[in-house]
Amino acid sequence: MSNSQPNGFFQKYKELIVTTIICLFLTGIYDSINNQTAEIKKWYELMIGINEKVKVQADNLSKLEKSLETYVQRTDSRFDDHNQRIRSIEFEIIPRRINRLKSLTKQDTTDAKDSIADY
Repeated sequence: MSNSQPNGFFQKYKELIVTTIICLFLTGIYDSINNQTAEIKKWYELMIGINEKVKVQADNLSKLEKSLETYVQRTDSRFDDHNQRIRSIEFEIIPRRINRLKSLTKQDTTDAKDSIADY
């Protein structure tokens, strides 16, 4: 009888034991999948955050680039204005010097060295 009782116990609860083992196995797999899903979600959120930061930096970079282009254009136009003013001043001053030098050479060449040094 002692031999039949343990055998009877396993026969009676065999289905329950197998089902419990299968459930525990499936629960372990489910937990593992959940943990992996949570990790994937964390990495995904991190990547989205990094992507958003990159977008913000790209927007800031494009704004900075536009600002620099505007500054360069303004600086170029100011430089052109100043350059035109300098050229107009040179145009007025240089012909006067040339005319003075020509008039000095026509008169007396002995005093030309002293007169040229004054200018």
